[in-house]
Amino acid sequence: MSTHALTAGLTEKLANLALGWHHPDPDAAATLAQHAFVDTVGVALAARDDATVQALLSGLADDLRGGPATVWVSGATTDARTAALLNGTCAHALDFDDVDDQMIGHPSAVMVPALLATGEEVRASGAIILDAYWVGLAACRWLAAALQIDSHYQAGWHSTGTIGAVGAAAACARLRGLTSEQTRSALGIAGSLAAGSRQNFGTMTKPLHAGVAASTGVMAAKLAGVGYTADEGLLERPLGYLALHHAAPGEREPAAEAMAEPQLNVKLHACCYYIHAAADAMLDLCREGLRAEDVRRVLVTGPAESFSALIHHRPGTGLQGKFSMEYAMAACLLDGTLGLSSFTDAAVRRTEASRLVEAVELVSSPTPPVGPPEWVWSYAVVTVETHDGRRLERRIDKPRGHASRPLGVADLRRKLQDCLSYGGLEPAGPLFDVLCGIGDRSTVSEAAAAIAASAAEQ
Repeated sequence: MSTHALTAGLTEKLANLALGWHHPDPDAAATLAQHAFVDTVGVALAARDDATVQALLSGLADDLRGGPATVWVSGATTDARTAALLNGTCAHALDFDDVDDQMIGHPSAVMVPALLATGEEVRASGAIILDAYWVGLAACRWLAAALQIDSHYQAGWHSTGTIGAVGAAAACARLRGLTSEQTRSALGIAGSLAAGSRQNFGTMTKPLHAGVAASTGVMAAKLAGVGYTADEGLLERPLGYLALHHAAPGEREPAAEAMAEPQLNVKLHACCYYIHAAADAMLDLCREGLRAEDVRRVLVTGPAESFSALIHHRPGTGLQGKFSMEYAMAACLLDGTLGLSSFTDAAVRRTEASRLVEAVELVSSPTPPVGPPEWVWSYAVVTVETHDGRRLERRIDKPRGHASRPLGVADLRRKLQDCLSYGGLEPAGPLFDVLCGIGDRSTVSEAAAAIAASAAEQ
């Protein structure tokens, strides 16, 4: 499919998708969407005491004066737009939320908060929410293909914010039952407001991108529904979204045909997804007996684009550590895991971690030094040289939890429990059952009440 075919009339195409598209495998899509709700709520509740979340709650305290939508981590109620902003930021605060390869971003941290907040406001059913979730994800994938996502990302844009805002507007338009004209306005509003700079990776502002995108989608659909207008072809016109956000032709072929695939990557490590394959490789070596004190040198080899988000080579904070391959390798060696507790400020500043960070070197190569030369999306090879002269190597192309290596229900339940335990909350069972059954709820307000009740348990 040519890029021109994707971009011509893009706003109208996405509006038509928002109004009339249905997933070809609704049962599989509903199950995956329910799992996305479990994962997103879990990682948000895990962040309830995080400095990012507490600062945001403090800064927006005056806005929490009641309303139809629930703030997950506190149980406070407010308007839908503010709830989406807070819940979206919480969902991305620990960088533990799911990832979509097609958009190189975090769709559920945007879509789930936007849809639950809007759903509470309009008293939507769970089944309609799940349907709208997939509309939003499909819109994100179509827009990513039209945008040539590689060049967009490499130019410094954070696609969770830039693409997520438009996808959330499409999803909320579906949920509100907007007309075609209103939906084009919603897409135009969101497309004009969408933003997010990757320079803020490793700071509190990175998760704010997800919250703002969710809030923008909520607001865009609500305003469009009462007659607020935008350029009817904002996405594709000369001064519009694509013109502003498209840097240069991407190397990857457009993949709009994949928009319906019921696949998402669920994180098992609490850091940037570009670290995960290397982390799996290092942890495999650790399980085979490698110890931190054995290590003289570590080489991590991957394609150049796999290192583009890892901008902190000598991190000083937990947030920076989430975007540092060097620190992640050190933490794997020291902790035997790469969980939430590995990314506190104190953990990153450990003396032994600092020593190991200096031993790690990143090597960019289009061809893996181990195994077959072919790879799809990415690969990682970890090579460890030990003080006693050994050379240990492990290659991972797709980390566990990737769409091609999906988690089972037990793994998902375990992750939710780990998240709640980290947030000082117990137990996971009741919340897991409610969220996995959200499609059967007559209104999503029941699910929001269960989230708030879980957050109140200590």
